[in-house]
Amino acid sequence: MSTTTATTTTGDGNVTERPPKADEVADLAPLRIQLSDRLVAPGDTAWDESSRPWNLAIDQAPVAVVLAASPDDVAVTVRFARAYGLAVAPQAGGHGASARLAGSIVVRSTGLTDLVVDPVARTARVGAGVRWGALQAALDGTGLTAMIGSNPDVSVVGFTLQGGYSWFTRTYGMGADSLRAAEIVDAQGEVRWVDDRTDPELMWALRGGGGNLAYVTAVEIDLHPAPEIAGGRLMFPFTAARDVLNAYADATATAPPTVTLWATVVHVPDLPFLPAEVRGESFVVVEGATTEGLDGLEAALASVRASGPVVHDTVRVRTASEVGDICEEPVDPMPALHSARPLGALTPQTVDALLAVAHTPGVMQIQVRHLGGVRAGRRPGFHTGVPSELLATSLALVTAPEAVPVILSGFATVAEALRPWTEGAVAPSLLAAGESLERSASSAALDRLGECVAHEDPAGVFRAATGHS
Repeated sequence: MSTTTATTTTGDGNVTERPPKADEVADLAPLRIQLSDRLVAPGDTAWDESSRPWNLAIDQAPVAVVLAASPDDVAVTVRFARAYGLAVAPQAGGHGASARLAGSIVVRSTGLTDLVVDPVARTARVGAGVRWGALQAALDGTGLTAMIGSNPDVSVVGFTLQGGYSWFTRTYGMGADSLRAAEIVDAQGEVRWVDDRTDPELMWALRGGGGNLAYVTAVEIDLHPAPEIAGGRLMFPFTAARDVLNAYADATATAPPTVTLWATVVHVPDLPFLPAEVRGESFVVVEGATTEGLDGLEAALASVRASGPVVHDTVRVRTASEVGDICEEPVDPMPALHSARPLGALTPQTVDALLAVAHTPGVMQIQVRHLGGVRAGRRPGFHTGVPSELLATSLALVTAPEAVPVILSGFATVAEALRPWTEGAVAPSLLAAGESLERSASSAALDRLGECVAHEDPAGVFRAATGHS
């Protein structure tokens, strides 16, 4: 059985393998007999759509894609891969792609859509194909929220297993900290439920350690009180950036832990599908969210509002299902690169340094998220604790392959400018494609995770988007 491939350079700057040609593809006939059209291989009509990741800048080059409709489909695939020396890469709708997945069988969990909410117990059972928008919609009217981040299109399970920065991290911790139990397909191809009573070490590893141990087909997570959700964004012209960012820094120093504020310097590309009124323009944006009502959010934003002319204002009371719309992020696939850096402080000098590199070629936006300080998680886990006071993330759209070196150089310039304030770690959920977990944890935690991976999957059946270098 052969999966010989040639190497190419991908949009994330890594060398990876191109999709195999028809005569190079492994003999997938035994797997196709069991999965029928839920197995998609190169040459099949659905191949381009099924194998395409959300981030179009990355060519993940799988040898096949399985569109799992049940945990049994996953189990069948794992047993096949184990028998023939292939890797299984967990993936929901396309997020979490990287060059590490080249040559693997990508198993899409789109069909695993079980969703059961228990508002009394304040828990939800969530299938691996459920996206944040669907879970939050199920919570409308309950007075509860889950740990949603900035985009409603991301899968709940993938986000949770990778740590997960949420709008509500300042109040309730990282997304992984809310993981109560998991349904997994293990490296033997067996389906089982695990929790802290039955397998505490595996649960420790699943909480932020990603998909290198097992294929998680469903999770049980905590839901959290949200008496009145409020949120939205304030946009200012870039000419007000210094005053706005200094006001933002002051606001984060005094905001209660129930209020989260993010700030972004953004240069809107001059692209035809964008609104004409913002196309090609630059702005500074401050976004906020709280579970404790509009009055509290407005109080935290008061000094920011007064720092410049507001040109766009969406701050209001929101339902649980509307939290994912605060950042107005796109949900359609697109080519993009990002780079994250933990910060220990945001001072006037930090603001000066950020603005000095804000127009660096290749960098579309720089966002600062206030996380509220380093602290341990409520539950034991590889990444349940909040790893830094703030997080700065650079982002760029890849409009052409030749833009990649410019973008990566721009990211390096931003990182160097922010180096004096760099402190803490980056959760796996915001590691860039190709980065390793060494940026996320101590050597002791990495050693412990490695031991758990070796115990759970000694043959290396599972391959997630991030792993040890």
